[in-house]
Amino acid sequence: MILTFFRNLIRDLRRQPLRTSLTLSGVGWGTFAVVILLAFGSAVSRQNLKTFRGVGQGFVIAFPASTTVTYRGLPKGRLVRLTPEQVLLAGQKIPGIKRTSFEFTATRAIRYRREDVLNTVRGVTVGYGDIRNIIAGEGRYLNDADVSQKRRVCVLGDTVTENLFHEEKAVGRTVFIEGLPFTVVGVMKKKIQTSNFSGQRDEHCAFIPWTTYSALFGDKYIGSLIFQPANPADSKRTIRLMREELGKLAGFSPDDNDALFVWDWTEFEKSFSIFFLAFNVFLGVIGAFTLLVGGVGVASIMLVVVEERTKEIGIKLAVGAKRRHILWQFFTESLAIVLLGGGLGFLFAALVLKALPVEKIEEFVGIPLLNPTVGVATILILLTIGIISGLMPARRAASTNPIEALRK
Repeated sequence: MILTFFRNLIRDLRRQPLRTSLTLSGVGWGTFAVVILLAFGSAVSRQNLKTFRGVGQGFVIAFPASTTVTYRGLPKGRLVRLTPEQVLLAGQKIPGIKRTSFEFTATRAIRYRREDVLNTVRGVTVGYGDIRNIIAGEGRYLNDADVSQKRRVCVLGDTVTENLFHEEKAVGRTVFIEGLPFTVVGVMKKKIQTSNFSGQRDEHCAFIPWTTYSALFGDKYIGSLIFQPANPADSKRTIRLMREELGKLAGFSPDDNDALFVWDWTEFEKSFSIFFLAFNVFLGVIGAFTLLVGGVGVASIMLVVVEERTKEIGIKLAVGAKRRHILWQFFTESLAIVLLGGGLGFLFAALVLKALPVEKIEEFVGIPLLNPTVGVATILILLTIGIISGLMPARRAASTNPIEALRK
């Protein structure tokens, strides 16, 4: 029976070579468009999410500003000043906070031998590296002993390391920050980062213990604080608790939003993910409409096949064939044509994606891949188009009057 099915399918395709080739090319091109669009859409989403998370993941950053309402007899318009001790104390008191950190930030001269750059220097805590994805590719990151003993050590971003040391190994060498010697204990692992909230991107920065920064440069009040909610879904509640606790310590109302400018990175990331999900759906819809044109061609050729085989259908019905058998026969033939054209388009798309110079486009659009998501989405669209394009001619064949068919 299976051999008969394929024999009839090949016979029908050979009867109309031009129509068949156009139909298969239409379905193939539609499938090619779906695969390419979804592959590039997924790649762009992954790459942008990767660069987005280069800043960090699941954290909230806050910048002390100035008050706009009075608080317990204190006038409005006061600058909000926060010390490291206040931030750490607030983080310990608030339940649901995974990590709390802060930073001192300024642009300072960094020198090694004859090389001199003017880059951002950050005085940070040990937990800052975990929140901001500052991972040492060489050497190590800052530790508790560095902070408690106010050591003159630093971790350099990969780009500033290259600018200062070129091909020379940086770990263990001494650099001068504002003329003061610091031992390089680590070099940051290269990461893709397209944005930052203060100063230069991390690749251009030098990270030193906050205690050392405060002692050497005299800074008493932090530039910004960062904290990580244990549960990102609770970020709004955690932000409210942080406002209340810092308000008590620094003297401002927790309802004064301008006193502490808060940037919820978790909410931003959620919106970012939703946008690219919608973007991929949009690309899938465009590809589906392209494939639908091929489906119309399949329906057209099957209607011609039904017309040509009307007498055959009448004979089958006359000798006892059920209408559902006729329906299933022509429906499966339509579906087979769609899957055949889809397979050819899928194969061509796979070859094109494999031939792409990914090293030249990775930084901008990522690496387009035939991942399971793209494959499943393409198959589902193909099956949907196959069902739609096959039902009409199949139902027409099944509704044939055997007596009128035999007269033809």
